[in-house]
Amino acid sequence: MTFRESFALPLLFGVLSGALAGLMGVGGGILLIPLLVHFLRRSQHEAQGTSLAFIIVTALVAAIPYVRHETVPWSLVGVLAIGGVPGVMTGAALAKRTPASKLRLWLGIAILISAARLLFAPPLESHGAPWSAPWSALLGFGIGTLAGLLGVGGGVFLVPALVLGQGLSQHTAQGVSLALIVPIALVGAVSYARNGHAEKQLLPALFLGGAAGGWGGATLAHALEAPALTRFFAVFLVVVAFRMIVGARRTASMEGTASSGGTA
Repeated sequence: MTFRESFALPLLFGVLSGALAGLMGVGGGILLIPLLVHFLRRSQHEAQGTSLAFIIVTALVAAIPYVRHETVPWSLVGVLAIGGVPGVMTGAALAKRTPASKLRLWLGIAILISAARLLFAPPLESHGAPWSAPWSALLGFGIGTLAGLLGVGGGVFLVPALVLGQGLSQHTAQGVSLALIVPIALVGAVSYARNGHAEKQLLPALFLGGAAGGWGGATLAHALEAPALTRFFAVFLVVVAFRMIVGARRTASMEGTASSGGTA
């Protein structure tokens, strides 16, 4: 058995992705998916389905320290979930047939703008106001659609929306994000699994590593002051944005090659 085929490598990937999830209030799929594709040679769809299954456990464990330290507005989580659950089903269905290059490009640009806003002008906690229930449900639908389409939890999109749009503190926004990710990832994972896009043999190691990393990352997040965590999150968004923009160019190149009859 090679190192690539061993229990240790997916365990390590689970720890790294889980730590990112707990620290940043995201699912961790933004890191796990490229690791599965490039190091374990899984297809994009297999990696996304496996990522969504992984996120269920990771987000659930990582959310516990946030619930203990923060007052998570469960009513907001519920309203977001009303839109998020059908959204992730929509996104998973679209993922089977949608070219991702343009979507990744525009999402990357949007994330970069949000990152710049957070980095250079962090909002005060009193800024903004809660949205009405229909608008929050619509936000949840959009987050769920992106989660299902890209195989991520959606926190990278939701946290900036909650901080900039609704005036939540960074810690509270990340707690809401992790709580919402659990039902979104569950529904998304089932949708992908029905199409055979889930690597079940990797899940035990990923779950174990993700649980440990998620708890550690969430604990570390609460050792940081909110302004520092906001700036840290903004830098993380910059990295994600550039990765999506560069990835969009590569995806567009592969799509062009395929459409012209060549091989990628």
